[in-house]
Amino acid sequence: MLKYLHIYKTSIKQERDTIIDTLLRAVSFFIIIYIFVQLWSFIYGESGTSSVINGYSLEQMIWYLIITELIVTCARNRLIITSIGNEIKSGGIAYKLNRPYNFYLYNITTFMGKSTWMLMFMFPIGLVMGLCFVGIVPTFTWYQILPNILSLILSFLLVWAMFAIVGLLSFWIEDASPFSWILQKFLMLFGLFFPVEFFPAWLQPVIEYSPIYSVFSGPAKLVANFSWELFLKVFVSQSVWCVILILIGIGVYNLGKRRVNVNGG
Repeated sequence: MLKYLHIYKTSIKQERDTIIDTLLRAVSFFIIIYIFVQLWSFIYGESGTSSVINGYSLEQMIWYLIITELIVTCARNRLIITSIGNEIKSGGIAYKLNRPYNFYLYNITTFMGKSTWMLMFMFPIGLVMGLCFVGIVPTFTWYQILPNILSLILSFLLVWAMFAIVGLLSFWIEDASPFSWILQKFLMLFGLFFPVEFFPAWLQPVIEYSPIYSVFSGPAKLVANFSWELFLKVFVSQSVWCVILILIGIGVYNLGKRRVNVNGG
């Protein structure tokens, strides 16, 4: 564990040199949230009959979108696929096969550091925008902070675990980006833009038992409408999917590593 902690710290230090890119992403994050606020303010203003849509008030909906966009912006899922793919295609991975760490876990830990650095900038922006545009969620209390932080961390871990597996497909195919595109669109459609309650009743259980719920809908709903029952549900779902995806990732890496060894590196 200590070696991965060192990798994590090193990754954060390296990200300090990308301050310009971080600031540009912060501006982009601000613009996206502003557009969401204007769009949903119009939708709720035009609804006429009720200030609540599918169980969400305007305040809850905006906070939901702030959290989901925060996850997308900070996770940087495309970058982890590109990084792993380039290592495999260039043959650079051959020099890391015998090092005292797992290549799959190494990449997850590295991007934990990158996302931590990004989160230092994005979280205050999202917090200030949410407070300025819609105010604090009426049901919010101080004891929700730690459960929400834990859920957010597990959400990031799930994103890295999923997309790192896609990156490992470069052991067998030339370009894994099409699979990345498909996965990203599923995540966006069924979690990023809309809570699970906005989908048909027959589809909601499918989403809730999928990793999409653990990445987006669960953590965002905890901020929008916290309850201990919901936290337990989200935490169990995230923990189970983290274990499943990491085990799959390690298995895929081991298969790919054997292929490299058989082919002579």
